[in-house]
Amino acid sequence: MKKFLQYSISAIVILATVVGLVSFYYENEAVKAMNRFDATRFSKADFTMSELALFCDIAFAGDGVRVRKWNKDIKVEIKNIEELDRKSIDEVDSIIVLLAPLVAPLKIERVKKGGNLHVYRNVTQVTSSKAKHEWKPRYVNGLSKINKATTRSWNITFACVYDGCNSCAQTLLHEFEHAIGLDHPINLYPDYLTIGRSVIPQYFRSQEEVQNFLNQPFYLSEQEKTVIRMLYSSEIRAGLHIDLFAKEMGFGEADIKRMFPNKGKKMEVVVYPPYEQRFK
Repeated sequence: MKKFLQYSISAIVILATVVGLVSFYYENEAVKAMNRFDATRFSKADFTMSELALFCDIAFAGDGVRVRKWNKDIKVEIKNIEELDRKSIDEVDSIIVLLAPLVAPLKIERVKKGGNLHVYRNVTQVTSSKAKHEWKPRYVNGLSKINKATTRSWNITFACVYDGCNSCAQTLLHEFEHAIGLDHPINLYPDYLTIGRSVIPQYFRSQEEVQNFLNQPFYLSEQEKTVIRMLYSSEIRAGLHIDLFAKEMGFGEADIKRMFPNKGKKMEVVVYPPYEQRFK
């Protein structure tokens, strides 16, 4: 009996060690895979320096330092479709058509069930996914949620998009951009950016100019389109760290300060009242 217990304990210890080593191996391989980046091949893509700067600002949405993106087809499911009119449904379809060529070779399509990107339109409130003490439902202009990353995977595998009952289609498009892996910009840009439509940088424009862009429900700047193509290129993997990207791209100190002003410590962006209310 004593020997049996000794053998059992030894077997458990050996098994635990093997499991630990296997787990470490796969985690290490996963980290290696996400950090494979060929700067030479990536640089052959058709983008300008200003578009590269925008990519550095908004494409590292994982805590401001890592890439988050889908690695499988995106299936959009409107969860409250029975409550919506034809126009609200068509707006979702229009956004899918707009994004489809940008996330290729992945497919994005609307499905009746079994979706991995859930859309809730014209909602009045949604429960926050933040800390437990923020459990109370709150009014929504627009909101998106994506699955949490793990040590082995920064892929986006599931997302939810919400827009409020007083929101316009451009708000929905903005939330879709978050759902595919884009973050709010921190730097100021001369172009109107839908991903930055309700944050501080956008308020440096005239009211007339902003209103002109707001009148275009599915407006997406050419710069944003290029950034999405860059994000979904085969050279960029989910989990790619911003430091490795900068190193492989040959960025100097000045480049890093200019392109990554808040690297690793992205500030909370102040969001003002919706434009729709501001211009009423």
